[in-house]
Amino acid sequence: MSVEKSDRVPDPAVESGPPARPRGKNLRWAVIGAITVLTITNYLDRGNLSVAAPLIRDDLGFSNTEMGLILSAFIWPYAIMNLPAGWAVDRWGPRLIMTLAAGLWSIAGALTGAARGVGVFLGLRVVLGVAEAPLFPAALKATSEWFPEHEKARATSIYIAATQVGLAIAPPITTALMLAFGWELMFVLVGLLGFVGVVGWVVVYRRPEDHPRLSPEEREYIGVDRREPVAVAHRSVGRDWARLFRYPTVWAMMLGAFCLQYVFWFYITWLPSYLESAQNFSITAAGLISALPYIAGGVAVIIGGRFSDRLVKRGMLAMHARRRTIAGGALLTGLALVATAFSDGPVLAVVLLTLGMFTYSLTTASYWALAADVVTTDRMVGSMGSIQNFAGFLGGAFAPIATGVIVDRAGGFVPALIVAAVLLVVTTVMYGGFVNRRLPV
Repeated sequence: MSVEKSDRVPDPAVESGPPARPRGKNLRWAVIGAITVLTITNYLDRGNLSVAAPLIRDDLGFSNTEMGLILSAFIWPYAIMNLPAGWAVDRWGPRLIMTLAAGLWSIAGALTGAARGVGVFLGLRVVLGVAEAPLFPAALKATSEWFPEHEKARATSIYIAATQVGLAIAPPITTALMLAFGWELMFVLVGLLGFVGVVGWVVVYRRPEDHPRLSPEEREYIGVDRREPVAVAHRSVGRDWARLFRYPTVWAMMLGAFCLQYVFWFYITWLPSYLESAQNFSITAAGLISALPYIAGGVAVIIGGRFSDRLVKRGMLAMHARRRTIAGGALLTGLALVATAFSDGPVLAVVLLTLGMFTYSLTTASYWALAADVVTTDRMVGSMGSIQNFAGFLGGAFAPIATGVIVDRAGGFVPALIVAAVLLVVTTVMYGGFVNRRLPV
């Protein structure tokens, strides 16, 4: 396929070599620290209900059907609200939107401790899904504002790795709080932790142009490859948001994201059941072993981000460094899942699944950084990130249902693993072959 003229224009940072890092304070990493804290508290709020579900069901007399509805109430509002969330971030900026969102999800999480009826639980989980949707679009926008091209994936990898940390620590932390104080107070305490993150964000974050503590050296370093052509500065965010859907590149990213996130949610929702039913681990052992892929994934997120940035430093256009990292990681994960499907013995299956999450996680920093690098201005970064994540989360919402149907009708997990691997081939083709044009917005 042909490559747009903008793809052939040399990157100024690459042509002259990356500038020397500024000495002294590096406020851009404080911004990433604030985002990381918010991400961890976000995942604690997101995951504490699943830990408390058995006690809530017994204490309040809910049926399994009612509990299932409550547990699923978060997913669809979150997915749908990604679209307007990205627009809002581009329209009003990450500082305001992140502050409002984090405050709202902390309030909704804390109030869950006072809920007693199914309707109240459902309403609060819907509010939680709506409030958490702006997290990653706002984080991506802030990263794009605060980091030069050759550091974006590395910076993104830190708070994306925090999602793996959140998945790993949420069960033990929320369980300990629940056993010590009861499930009601557990929700309140986790919600209060969210306000700690809000305060940190408000104190630390400003746009680089407005930050009173930003040194001239770091300001120059951040702005070395800032993109904002005058020719598009007058356009409205709403008009450009709608124009994004006219480009085949956007649809390729959406399809690739759908398939990629399907696999992640396959892991999250079905890994313990696979280990118990297909590999004959006990419930306790399956729970402990299920943490291994996420530990490996947390390490791989950092490695993948650094690898992608290194390609940029060596002269590759940032967009191509990101998309090729995604395509390569997806293909390796597909191979690992096929090997898992035909593995002989539980130990080998666990090793292959852990390897699969490792190679999958090599893609995640580039997955988000690509949304910033595929557009030619910083104005639409939040919108592009939210559109990609909307499609990805649809795949994530579809994965638990599709896997259950496949396992029931096909008689086991082998077909489910093969389906996941095939979807990763689609991801490889989309990002590797069809995402090859920067968008003129």
